Amino acid sequence: MSSSDPLVALNEKMDTLIKIQAALAVKDMTTQREKIVFLYGAGLGPSSIAALLGTTPKTVSVAMAKHKKTASAKVETNDE
Repeated sequence: MSSSDPLVALNEKMDTLIKIQAALAVKDMTTQREKIVFLYGAGLGPSSIAALLGTTPKTVSVAMAKHKKTASAKVETNDE
């Protein structure tokens, strides 16, 4: 899949390095949701996260929606 264009080849290598770093960063996390939240916070999108974790972008989006709802409820509780 390597290209003769040096910029495309560099981009492919950078993508590979990012995937390796992301996998290492979450390897000790116990839940999929914890991994998803961390990777999302690191700037990865649902498709990239899904590919890394072997799931679907829809699963990632649902997990993030639940996380945001839980986080919002915690903030509201703390404001009272």
